[in-house]
Amino acid sequence: MKTGTTSDQVICLSDLFATCADILGKQLPPGVAEDSVSILPALLGRAKKPLREAVVHHSIDGSFSIRQGKWKLELCSGSGGWSDPKPGSAATAKLPPVQLYDLSQDVGEKNNVQDQHPEVATRLTALLERYVSDGLSTPGKARSNTAPVEIHHHVRGR
Repeated sequence: MKTGTTSDQVICLSDLFATCADILGKQLPPGVAEDSVSILPALLGRAKKPLREAVVHHSIDGSFSIRQGKWKLELCSGSGGWSDPKPGSAATAKLPPVQLYDLSQDVGEKNNVQDQHPEVATRLTALLERYVSDGLSTPGKARSNTAPVEIHHHVRGR
């Protein structure tokens, strides 16, 4: 990429594994780093489309979130971790159990727009459920998860 340019690619730390293999010209064996996507095309300014469908995040308390394009869905009422409102705090009891943010307008995640875009929350929840069912978030043969996965344990009414 040229200095001063930006990218809309959604990437995460797990992508470093596939990226390093790509830089070295090595093919990863099946089942190795299955959630890793090479971001080398983005780094070289050659990516013409999204390199990955979405990124899944998992907080310290076990809450899931998923990011796709400008949208980030958090399946918890609080922060899911160290910052306020902390999981289990009195403040989280007053908050909605699902958070949806348009990061193109609200990078600080201050304005929960789940009520205005329930279809986005539904779509992203279904995508996360598919990833769990398939055992991976990238194309490939479905596989079993190594441990039970509970997506909705922080969502009230589920």
